[in-house]
Amino acid sequence: MIILNENLEQILVLDEYKSLIWTERYSEYGDFELCIPMQERILDFVRHNNYIWHESEECLMIIESIKLVSDLEEGDYLVVTGRSLESILTRRIIWTQTVLSGNLQNGIKKLLNDAIIAPTDASRKISNFTFKPSTDSTVTELTVSAQFTGDNLYEAIKKLCDNVSIGFKVTLTEDDKFQFELYNGADRSYSQFNNPFVVFSPTFENIINSNYLNDESSHKTVNLVAGEGE
Repeated sequence: MIILNENLEQILVLDEYKSLIWTERYSEYGDFELCIPMQERILDFVRHNNYIWHESEECLMIIESIKLVSDLEEGDYLVVTGRSLESILTRRIIWTQTVLSGNLQNGIKKLLNDAIIAPTDASRKISNFTFKPSTDSTVTELTVSAQFTGDNLYEAIKKLCDNVSIGFKVTLTEDDKFQFELYNGADRSYSQFNNPFVVFSPTFENIINSNYLNDESSHKTVNLVAGEGE
């Protein structure tokens, strides 16, 4: 586990920790929860807006919350949480009315250009943010027809991707760029036969813990819909 500062410089290699939950997602930001024994020197490195990178994972996480927990039996420890680089998109809105029509990838690139990569207001620019065009035909052939005004940039892009079942990610390149990319994942469900199936089940011993909930407390059988004057 490596901690980077805001300039993306490596400042600490973290070899020991109590626990780590690291979640990456297909078409939305991921998140993490890291528990580490409390040491004063750690606080010099574990700071808001620093980054955490796990050597076996692709995405980079942003430190957003640091909590000190006191425990008489286990001792004091820090609970550090945050989200992956995709969450940077939540920091921008679509400032002016924007109409997208035609190629989907070009439309999303326009949203990113206007809000982050080359905005008219230079203060909104993130200088190391780049866009990598996909060459996958399942992405390049998609079209869009949409209009946005004042929408959160992340929510708008997520909606566009969810509508056509493609993913998006922001990764750190070797030259310290935040690179946005659209991609199409592999379908491994029982409904297709091109890829090997992936099934999670206690039967296959690939689930450690599971919970089942059957809750009808909010179940209703009738809806009443009425308009003004009716």
